This record gives sequence, structure tokens and C-alpha cells, in this order.
Amino acid sequence: MDEFKGKKVLTFLRSKKARFRGTRVLIFGLGLNQGGVGSAKFFAQQGATVRVTDLKSKQILKLSLDQLKSFPNITYTLGEHKNEDIEWADLIIKNPAVKPGNVHIEYARKQGKKVQQDMGIFLDFVKPSQIIGITGTKGKSTIASLIYDVLNKYLAKSWHVKLTHAGHVQRIHTWNNIILAGNIGKSVLDTIPHVKPDTLVVLEISSFQLEAFEQHKVSPKWAVITNITPDHLNYYQTMEEYIQSKIIIGKYQTKSDYLFLKKFDPITSKPNFLKGLKAQIIYFSKEDLPKDFKPRLKGEHNLENIAAAFAITKTFGMDEETILEVTLHFKGISFRMELIKVWNGVKIINDTTATSPEAGIQAIKTFPGCILICGGMNKGMDYTKYATIVGNSVKKVFFLEGDSTDQIKKLMKNKDLIAGTYDDLEKLLIDVKEIVKKGDIILFSPAATSFNLFQNEFDRGRKFNKAVEKVFGANIS
Repeated sequence: MDEFKGKKVLTFLRSKKARFRGTRVLIFGLGLNQGGVGSAKFFAQQGATVRVTDLKSKQILKLSLDQLKSFPNITYTLGEHKNEDIEWADLIIKNPAVKPGNVHIEYARKQGKKVQQDMGIFLDFVKPSQIIGITGTKGKSTIASLIYDVLNKYLAKSWHVKLTHAGHVQRIHTWNNIILAGNIGKSVLDTIPHVKPDTLVVLEISSFQLEAFEQHKVSPKWAVITNITPDHLNYYQTMEEYIQSKIIIGKYQTKSDYLFLKKFDPITSKPNFLKGLKAQIIYFSKEDLPKDFKPRLKGEHNLENIAAAFAITKTFGMDEETILEVTLHFKGISFRMELIKVWNGVKIINDTTATSPEAGIQAIKTFPGCILICGGMNKGMDYTKYATIVGNSVKKVFFLEGDSTDQIKKLMKNKDLIAGTYDDLEKLLIDVKEIVKKGDIILFSPAATSFNLFQNEFDRGRKFNKAVEKVFGANIS
């Protein structure tokens, strides 16, 4: 991949169609989260001949397809995958969520086809030394956004950063631009035209996207593992396999690189976790923050998120006072315990990105005594602990239909807390409205996936906001 670095990055940016003109590119999985759309646009703009294939129907994919109408060099195979499309392609861009062992991807590899993710193409043009990579089960988006805000707010035209090793200054580097990218609802390929050798990229990376780093045998210079708790066990066969997927972020680091780990994490704090890792290890903890530090972000877990950003940005020479000032006022990001409305003294919180029981527990601990809206589909997770905490900590619980809901209801000892199970958010909220009182908190934190009733968690979050607007009145704030 070094052949694409340095001067060749600039050459690519000046002649955008130089590399992929005439290439037959198959986008394997368009999806609904913008990643596939970004990939299709990228290659179409490079002059490639693009074909999109997805198991979903044209009707389900309408929002994604509408964004590609202006590209005559894109064709589609929808509702199925065909080996003929595999045979046709020179390059296959696999959606990160496509599970290992997919018969069509296996067929492609047997045919000698080049299979990549959009992240893999991104790594052909961006050096690992330009990347602050953030992965983990929860907190990725918040930590990435915190880092970006701290570094960007104080970015001068020529920002000289002292890179240290073992307490000694190695060299001075100048960054003139910072970009936030990665697993944030669009393809990383959208950022390539804006990345130059003096650009620093704050990159949120899912466990699926880390497969591209493994394929390229690289790791970011600054790597963060926020935490590791059970997740995606409908994708990974075991918890150990999921843990190994996260270790990739530090696997190819050198002694001059940095790996940031949560100090008291049950998995990453174990000595054997570090086996084979070569980077400087820096642990972060909420205990690193001043005792009187009271940020706008709520929740103990967000203190850990701020502590991570605090540790990382200090390695760039930022003074502690400056870092704390920015993080103190950080508002958070959409759909992560987001206050969307206050109605007659009732706060309504949208935490749709809580797709696992552990994430749901964090939200409940942040808002004890809440009226909880949860449930949906299971990712192979155990809800025993979650059901106990729900039973001990909430005022009432309203469920969305799904197999995780069935499991939670069976596990709950106090059935009187269960208000009902719904397949419609508006109907659910109408019933919630009947019981709320001034001072209550309505917490929408599903702790499950959304695919039985919604396109994805973001679609779920948007529809929740619309339902709130309809039931509780306009002007969501």
C-alpha cells in the first residue's frame, strides 16, 4: 500500500479519475446507512462502471437509490445476489456487515477477485501515521467527536504538535487540517478528496471495518479501545472472536505509536490482552479528571469517554485546562442519550443507538426511575442482568415487539412494571402520555436491534422523534 502514499496521494487528488476509470466495480450491499451510497458515488465519479447488488428490494432501498439517480454509469441487481455479477466485477466493495462465510464473497475469492471494504480503499490513500483510530463496544462516536472538537477548536493555521516517546520529544509535526470520519453514517471514501499529507483524521472504526486494517496489515498511530462488552454475537461465533476483532487496531503498531485503553475494563486491563502489542500503552480513567469536574454530558460512562479524549489530546501537546474547557461544554451527539424535548416538566431522551443490553444498562443507570421504552431484536445477547436492572430501576416499561422483548419479559420478576408491547411508536407514546407526571423522564433506550420494525437504529431514532412531535407537540428541542 506504500505505493499510494506521499506524492501519489496528491497526484490522485489532482487527477481524480486516474485510478478507477474503466474499472468494473461491484458494490456488494448498498444498505441504508449511507456507506454503500458513498462508495457507489465515489467509484462512479472516478469514471468506473458501477453495479450495485443488495438482497433488499427497490422499495426498501428507495432512500439510498434516490441519491444515485444522477449517475448513469450505475446499474443494479436488487432482491438477490448473482454469481454473474461477481464474475463481471474487477473489484468488489463488500459492505462491512456482510458476515464471514457469505457464499457469494467466498465464490468471489475462489475466482481470484479483489474484495475490499470502502475502508480498505481509504487506507490506500491515507497513512496510518495520520490516523487517530477509535474502536470499542460503546463510546466510539462520543470519544471521536470529543477528540475532534478539542483538536479542531484550537487548530491554528500551522499547528505544531510535539510527538513524544518515553517522555522525550521525537519531532515536531505540523497539521493544517482535521477531519472526522469513519463509522459515522457515511462512507470514508467521501473524505478522500479532502485528505492531504498534513491532514489528521479522527476515525471511528467498527469491529467490521477493522477487517480492512487486518487485510492491509496496518494500525493507526493513535489507537483507542473504549471498552469491550458482549456485542454482535450474531456475527461473531464467540466472545473471544469479537475480542480479537478489536485487538486489530493495535496489532500492527510500533514502539513509537500509542494505544489507549480503559484502566479498569474487565477485558482490556488484563495483562494477557497486551500480548504481542508493541505500542506505548496509556490507560485512561474518570479518576484522571478533576473531582469537581461536572460536564454537560450525563452519566458515569461519559466521564470515561471524556477521560479517553483527555488522555489522547494531551499527547498532542494540548494543555489540560484547554482540554477540560472544551469537554466541559460538549453537548453530545444525536441519538446518544439525547434530550429531544421537555414537555410539561417531562424530559424525553432518545438513545436509539443503544442496541445491546450493556448500553441499555448504562442509560438506565444515568436516568434511574425513568419510564423506559425498550425492546426489539436480539443479537445473540444474554438479557438476564438487564432484566434484573430494569425490574429494580424503572417506573414503568413499554416494549417494542421483538425476540429480545420476549426474553426480557420472561426474565423480569416484577411483571406489574410491564405496560404493554407495541409495533407502533405513536400508539406507544400515546399510552405513555397518559401516565407521565411532571418530573418524569421518558427514556427511549431499546437495548436491542431494530430490523423487525425499522430499517436500522437511526431510522428508529428519527421515527421516534417524529412520533414525539406528533404526540407531545411540535418544536422538538
